[in-house]
Amino acid sequence: MNRKVYIIKGYSKTERERTIDRQFCEWFSEFFKSTAGGGYYINEIEYMDEPTHIELKEKLSSEKLDYGIIVYIGHGANQNDNQLFELNENEIVKAGQFILNCDKQIIILESCRVLAQSVPIVDLADKIPAFENGGIFRNPLTIEESREIYESHIKRCQNGLMVCYACKLGEEAYNFIFSKMFLQHAMNWHLDSSRHCAILPADELMRLVLPSTFVKASDEFGVNQWPVSDGSTNFPIAVSKF
Repeated sequence: MNRKVYIIKGYSKTERERTIDRQFCEWFSEFFKSTAGGGYYINEIEYMDEPTHIELKEKLSSEKLDYGIIVYIGHGANQNDNQLFELNENEIVKAGQFILNCDKQIIILESCRVLAQSVPIVDLADKIPAFENGGIFRNPLTIEESREIYESHIKRCQNGLMVCYACKLGEEAYNFIFSKMFLQHAMNWHLDSSRHCAILPADELMRLVLPSTFVKASDEFGVNQWPVSDGSTNFPIAVSKF
C-alpha cells in the first residue's frame, strides 16, 4: 500500500516559536513512526519547513497514494469560509487548495493560534499498562503487525476527506493544546491492553480530543476552544499496542 504523512511547518515569527513549531512537527513524526501511529517508515513521512506554495503543490501532487495525512502547524485564520495558513514570510495560502492525489485522506490543522507561553510536554513513552484484578498479558505488536492491521482497515474505508481543525470559526488555538490532546489520547488509547489489535478511527479520536481541549483551554487561559472536524469517516489514526 502506498501511504504517506506530510508534515508542513508554516512561518515562525520568532526563534522561540520556530523551536516549538519544530518540536511539535517532530512529535507528530515520532507518533506516526510508532506502532501506535501505524508504523510509517521514515520514507513515508515528508517534512517541509516554510515551503513556497509552488514547492508545496508539487510535493503534495507528486504521486498517487492509497492513503494520506497532512499535518499543518503554523499561523492561520479564516476568511470568507476559507481556512488561511501562513506558509512562509511572504505567502498566505488557502489550505483547502492543497490536497493529496488520494481518495482517502485526513488534513490536521494546528493553526489560528496565539503565541505559545511554554512548551507543553507530549508523552510518547511506550509504557507498560497497569492491570487491575489480574489480567491477560499480550505481547506488544511489532511494527510490521501494526502496519498490516492499519492497512487492512484503510482498505475497508470508503473514499473521502476528513479535515480536523484545532478550533471553531472565530476562535484561536492556544498553546498547542489541540495537538497535545490529539497525540496524548492516541497514545493512551494505544496502550490500553483491552483493545486487542483494534483501530482508533479519526472521528472517534476527535470526540475524545474535543472535551479535553475545551477544559484545558478554559482552565489555563479562560477561553473557549472547540476542536471540530468536517467529514465523517472511520479512517484509522491509531493502532492498539496489543
